[in-house]
Amino acid sequence: MEGQQGLPLLELDIGKREIITPAVEILSQVTTASPIAPAPSIRKSLDELFPEQKYEERNLKDAKEILGALADEFTPQQLKDTIVEMTYLTECWLNEFEREIFKGKTLRELLHEKGGL
Repeated sequence: MEGQQGLPLLELDIGKREIITPAVEILSQVTTASPIAPAPSIRKSLDELFPEQKYEERNLKDAKEILGALADEFTPQQLKDTIVEMTYLTECWLNEFEREIFKGKTLRELLHEKGGL
């Protein structure tokens, strides 16, 4: 019985030397390697799937250019919020102006009635 009890310990020791030690060495080499940058094709695919991200980035860039040095006083989130608010106000004002000009309808509504949009 003693010989049978010693056998599993021997197998465990062999398994450790032949499997675990080489695995640890390989994993330590892999984890210390420099991270791989995402492929440009992945970035392009994401931009195609989510075009609003590019639109938002462009709006943020345009706002920074328009504001100049004043843009440095705002956080990126504050600039994004301001862009959204200004866009909303501009669309409201434009719709109100169009309703005055086109007898209560916006240009979009008129074009939609004509089958244009």
